[in-house]
Amino acid sequence: MSDMTRRNESHLDRDTGTIRGARAAPPQLSAAECPIEAMYEEHFNQRQLCVDMEMLAAATQPRPELARRILINLCRDLPAHFEDEEKGLFPRLRARALPEDELEKTLNRLAREHEIAQAAFALLVPALACMADGALPAPEDRDALRRLAASERRHLIVENAILLPLARLRLTEQDKAALMAEIRARRQQPTRMDSACARALAQIKPA
Repeated sequence: MSDMTRRNESHLDRDTGTIRGARAAPPQLSAAECPIEAMYEEHFNQRQLCVDMEMLAAATQPRPELARRILINLCRDLPAHFEDEEKGLFPRLRARALPEDELEKTLNRLAREHEIAQAAFALLVPALACMADGALPAPEDRDALRRLAASERRHLIVENAILLPLARLRLTEQDKAALMAEIRARRQQPTRMDSACARALAQIKPA
């Protein structure tokens, strides 16, 4: 067995059957070229968000840079990714899925989980802004961070194990090109966020 094989096997994610921190083989297209790869890449980033939230929940000293990173992700990056899925990926999968895919229940579940997550994230914004300014998390904030990390991991498992493999199988090249164009266009637009997020990001000290 080669050293590369050993390294890949040692990072096997048992929940999803995917390689954590590396890929078993390079994708045919990069995340800049293929929307499916872009979403896998974003899911990897969101797994790091889960790690960050758990680290902040366990902090015994102020971690302002860590809190700032989480706040930016929750206010800017994650909402854009949810839009990529709900406005771009989900409708195209609905149009292409076959009856035997039994996809509708999964899509409804994922969309509902997005709503729940966004509501929970919004409740944490004021606390994260304080932590980004040097405060320690309160006990209830530690609990919320841990719960959110756990629920987001479960959500990502479903998307990585069911949704994105099905997208590879069902979406046409035209679907993928249109979806990639939408993702790029969305990233070129000014970030839209609610007033609480906007205030929090405006008030935190620069990194």
